[in-house]
Amino acid sequence: MTIERNILCLNNSTLRSLPPAIRRPRYDRAQTQSRMVHIGAGGFNRSHLAVYLDDLLEFKDEPRWGELGIGLMPGDKQIHRALLSQDWLYGVLEMDADQASYRIVGSLTGHLFAPESTEAVVKGMTAPECSIISLTVTEGGYFFNDASGKFDCEDPDVRHDLEHPTTPRTWMGYVAAAAERRRLSGRGPFTLLSCDNLQHNGTAARKALAAFTAMRSDALTQWIETNVSFPSSMVDRITPRTTDEHLALIHDRFGIDDRSPVACEPFRQWVLEDRFISGRPAWERVGAHMTADVAPYEKTKMRLLNGGHSSLGYVGDLLGFSTIADAASDAQLQSLLIGYMKEARITVPTLPGIDLNDYTATVVRRFSNPAIRDQVARICSDGCAKMDKFLAPVLADLLAAGASARFASFVVASWLHYLRGADEHGRQMILSDPMLPSLSRFIVGGCADASLALEARPALHEIARAYPLFPAQVQASLDRLRTGGVRQALEWLLKQESAG
Repeated sequence: MTIERNILCLNNSTLRSLPPAIRRPRYDRAQTQSRMVHIGAGGFNRSHLAVYLDDLLEFKDEPRWGELGIGLMPGDKQIHRALLSQDWLYGVLEMDADQASYRIVGSLTGHLFAPESTEAVVKGMTAPECSIISLTVTEGGYFFNDASGKFDCEDPDVRHDLEHPTTPRTWMGYVAAAAERRRLSGRGPFTLLSCDNLQHNGTAARKALAAFTAMRSDALTQWIETNVSFPSSMVDRITPRTTDEHLALIHDRFGIDDRSPVACEPFRQWVLEDRFISGRPAWERVGAHMTADVAPYEKTKMRLLNGGHSSLGYVGDLLGFSTIADAASDAQLQSLLIGYMKEARITVPTLPGIDLNDYTATVVRRFSNPAIRDQVARICSDGCAKMDKFLAPVLADLLAAGASARFASFVVASWLHYLRGADEHGRQMILSDPMLPSLSRFIVGGCADASLALEARPALHEIARAYPLFPAQVQASLDRLRTGGVRQALEWLLKQESAG
C-alpha cells in the first residue's frame, strides 16, 4: 500500500506545520520594516543579501531591517506572482556534494513588479523608513560601453527614462525619481548599495547615476552628490538557475510546494565598505566583513576565484565537460587549477581574516561540488573581458616580479585554442563574446599565431611588449595544444612545473 505524503504549500499559515528539520523565521515578520529596497530580487539576491538579513532578524536586539524586492525585467513577473502566493516567503536549498539542506527565508517584506507598479516602487524608495536602495542588475545594467568605458546615453531604455521620467524602465530612472522626490520633500539622504559581481561596483553605480542625472537636472545631480553614499561591496555565492530538478527535490525530500526557491552552495562571502550615510544593518554579526576599502578583497577574489574559473573553463570545454564540477574533479584539470592559483596568490595582498591556504583549498572544494551544476559554457563566455580583468593583471604582476607565469600563460593559450570553436571530439561550440570581432585576424588565420591575438587586446599587448618571454610562452603552449591536444599539453605543463 502506498502512503501519500502530505505536501505543504509555503505561506505564513503553514510555517508552524513545517517539519522540525526545516529552519524557518522565529521572529515576528509583521514587525519587519522595508528599510531596504532591492532592485533585482532574483536568485542571487535571495540567496545572499536577503539571507544575511534573515539571519540578523533572529537577533531580538537588532532593528527590524527587511527588504522590499523590486523586479524590473519581464521574467520577474513570474517571481512576483510566486512570492505573492507565498506571503513573500521562499526557500533556500543549500547543496553540497553529499547533502542538501533547506531553510525558509522571511526577510522579504514584499515584492513589486515595477512595470505594473511604478508609483508604488517610487513610494517605497522614498518612504521614511527606507535608508538603503540596493542593486543586483548585472554588469550590463550599468550601461557602460565595454570598448570605450563610456556611459551609453543613447541606449533606448536610457533615452526613454530621460524623456518619460514618470514611467521609468531602468534602475537609474527609478532611483533618480526617488531622489528627486526626496530632494523636493526634504526627506533626507540614503545609500545606494551595489551587490553586483563587478569590480568597484559602488563607483560604477555612482558614475552611472551621475551620468544619467547630468542629462536630466543639475540640481538633482548636486543633491545626490551630497546626500547619497555609494559603498562598494564584494559578493560571493554560487547560485545557479533554479531547475525543475530543484523543485522536485524540495517537493519530494522536504514535502514543500515552493514556487520560487533558490538553489546555492553552502559557501557565502560578503565584504562591504562601511560608508552608509543613513544607517545600516549590523551585518558583521552574521558573517559579513566591514572594511574601509573593499579593493584588496576584490583583487583576491578576481585573481584566484574568477581567474581559477577561467583556468578550468576553456580546457574543460575543449575536453567536452559540461559543468565546472566535472572539470574540477578531473585530476589533470584540478592540478592546472591549483598550479594557476599557486602563481596568482603571489600577486594578492595579505588580508585580515583570510588564510590563502584555506581560501585556495576552499575554491577547489567549491568548484568540485557536484550538486552545483555551474555550466562550463557560462564560464567561457565573454573571454576577452575575462582575460583583461582576471588574467592580464596577474600576468603583469608576476612578470614584473620575475616570477613564473607558466600556468597563467597556459590559460591564455587555452582560451586562444578554444576560439577555434570546436572541441576535441569535433563538437561545434557556440562562442559568446561581444568583443570577438577584435580577434578576427587571429581567427581567420586559423587560431595559430598567438601574436595576432595578443596585439589585438590592449592589456595583453602591453604585457607582450614589456616582457618578450610572455608571448613566447603563450605560443609554445598554443603549439602544443594544437599538435597534441589538451591532455598532452597539460602533461607537458605539469612536468615542466615539477621539474622547476
